[in-house]
Amino acid sequence: MAKKMKKEPKKGKISDQEFVKQIEEVEKNKDFHEYPDQMCINYIYSTGELSKFFKEIRDNERLFGTRCTKCGFGYFPPRIYCGKCYAPCNWEEIGKKGQIVTGTITHFGVSNFTKRPKTTIAFIKMDGMDQSIRHTVLMSDAECKIDNVKQGTRVKVEFKPKEQREGKITDFYFVLDK
Repeated sequence: MAKKMKKEPKKGKISDQEFVKQIEEVEKNKDFHEYPDQMCINYIYSTGELSKFFKEIRDNERLFGTRCTKCGFGYFPPRIYCGKCYAPCNWEEIGKKGQIVTGTITHFGVSNFTKRPKTTIAFIKMDGMDQSIRHTVLMSDAECKIDNVKQGTRVKVEFKPKEQREGKITDFYFVLDK
């Protein structure tokens, strides 16, 4: 059974330092029985009605968005129903170019997709679409400057080699459109 903390944690917003102190206090006073374990969960993730989007990326290096049949709003990545007026959307093939809406440079890897220490993440609006996608913009170390991540910077899609594509959003990435 765990020992009680000397005092109750503060309610409401606390500073980072206070939060760390509270965690350290809990850790110091714990008397839990612990043992190592490993969980492995296997599952199949279905992309359902959006399967066309992922299959076209994987098999044909083609990008598809959707457009609302009522208000005309263009979605990329696609949606089956409009988030604005709830009408159904129709599929349409889109080009492979767009522009950065906003972005940042991180100094740590964000996923297995990229093992680079410096990674550029941006919201990109594809030409002809209204919604932005958050994705990776791969840049050389020389290109990886904040000036290359500003609003309006042109980018284009590149795909992983066919043998590496799995039908995932990470099967493509962006590069500067020079």
